[in-house]
Amino acid sequence: MIEVVIIGGGILGCATALALQERGAAVNVVDAERPGAAATGASAGMLAPQYESPGPGPLYRLGVRGRESYDDFVATLEGLSRQRLHHRRDGMLVANRTDEEHEEALATAGWQRAEAQRAEVLTPGEAAELQAGLSPDPVSWLWLPDEGQIDTQVLLTALPTALAATSARVITGTRVVRILAGAGAATGVELDDGRTLAADRVVLAAGAWSPGIEGLPGAVPVRPVRGQMLRFPAGSAPVTRLVASHQGRYLVPRDDGTVLAGSTMEEVGFDRSVTDDAATTIHRAAAGLVPGLRDARPAEHWADVRPISADSLPILGPDPDLDGLFYATGTGRNGILLGPIAGRIVAKLIVAGETDVDWEPFGIRRFR
Repeated sequence: MIEVVIIGGGILGCATALALQERGAAVNVVDAERPGAAATGASAGMLAPQYESPGPGPLYRLGVRGRESYDDFVATLEGLSRQRLHHRRDGMLVANRTDEEHEEALATAGWQRAEAQRAEVLTPGEAAELQAGLSPDPVSWLWLPDEGQIDTQVLLTALPTALAATSARVITGTRVVRILAGAGAATGVELDDGRTLAADRVVLAAGAWSPGIEGLPGAVPVRPVRGQMLRFPAGSAPVTRLVASHQGRYLVPRDDGTVLAGSTMEEVGFDRSVTDDAATTIHRAAAGLVPGLRDARPAEHWADVRPISADSLPILGPDPDLDGLFYATGTGRNGILLGPIAGRIVAKLIVAGETDVDWEPFGIRRFR
């Protein structure tokens, strides 16, 4: 039996642990916080590769596969945790406010259809038939009918519950400070309380904290970027599906009638505090998409940091210089979307040495 230590209990670490469990590995997950906390619970939970991608390429195709993998992932997680994850696939509307954005949306819909995905540009009247209360200002709307979401606030409780239902060992309240190695291979990890855990394989899934682990064979170019979110109470506006702008502002309706609004991208290091300026910016953008939110009072405001790599692509797969070390980090705004597919990729590489997904564009070798 392969013994694996996973550094980090976010969506990538937990998804990797569950995938390894299915393949018969012995799994240890180490995180200073409880599994599912930090960036996982702070995310809006959008499963929107068509919206997030800048164009066709490996990341776009990985994102689409990630979105499609959620049916099986949700079934597994709901079965283990006995919790409903509110997984929805009811589409996204993206506002085209200018003629330039309209032309860009036409081009986007074209290349996405060429990639076998559904996308079209709607008139304001056609968009209003799909979502009431939209702003009348946009020239048109990009309609992506297959985009979806998952309730991350439920996900952050389901992940530790699911792990507890397996034989995985979860160690919290301490953190990994060093990867141990000998004869060119990873042999385990050292914890900040002085304990060591032996392992045949080590997975670095510590998000924005990944570069701070000692014993890495090379730099892991991941930095923290803060994102802030608002939640409007039920009844604030009749938002029923994802609504967004091209500037990265979005609305996410939850099944309980509340509406999430985000988000920011702030280069402030590990500062996880909230600011009034960000709240004002997000609220103004939300009202610009759905004017009914203009007078709504946010019920919650929170922030956390996302792990952004130097080239904004995830870092996945084995280390070329230290046998037994694997990466599942640097997913940026797409951690929830890519968590299950990344976990499956890393688990297959650990157990079988191969996978049916093209992971090499995301290998850390590109930075060495």
